[in-house]
Amino acid sequence: MDELFNSQLPDGQRPDIQLCIFPHLKEFLVVDLREDPKRVLLMNTGDVFVEEFFKSVEAEFSEVLREETAFPFSHFINLPLRLEEVMRETAMIFILDKLDIQLGDEEEIPNVVVFVISGGALTSRADQVLDGLRELLKPFIGEGALEDWEETISRLVSEEKRVLHQETMHDLSDALRGDSPDYFTLWESRN
Repeated sequence: MDELFNSQLPDGQRPDIQLCIFPHLKEFLVVDLREDPKRVLLMNTGDVFVEEFFKSVEAEFSEVLREETAFPFSHFINLPLRLEEVMRETAMIFILDKLDIQLGDEEEIPNVVVFVISGGALTSRADQVLDGLRELLKPFIGEGALEDWEETISRLVSEEKRVLHQETMHDLSDALRGDSPDYFTLWESRN
């Protein structure tokens, strides 16, 4: 768990920007390490996923959908993966735009690492995840600024954990009622 937020790139460099995404929340952290002073920002998905974002995704996916191919069925089967790629790429472009990063010049494109903070590690080791986030920020923003962010980081981790627990309980409830396509029984009486 010590290496949980080790964001060193394969060539030994550090990323320019680190995103900490909490999938069940509308807020996410951005650690911008490009210039001094280093910045930590709390961004909201409502500022990124605006009407222009959805139009961009629709236009890009429309092109993917209509792409000429020698294997049409294979193409259609792979559409969910292609849609995911379109969503990720477009989201990254819009996040970088909100950080005033222009993507016109390839040499200006920053190295970005994305941490998705959710799942089993959060439910069983939330304290270690919280410590990892603190350690991620501490060398870049210092002890004083870290204390300012401490409450926000704790709140985000707690909220993500709470929502994830609610989702798990809801899924389990659906499974017990037989309402979930993710669970099945070997024998079922419909009487």
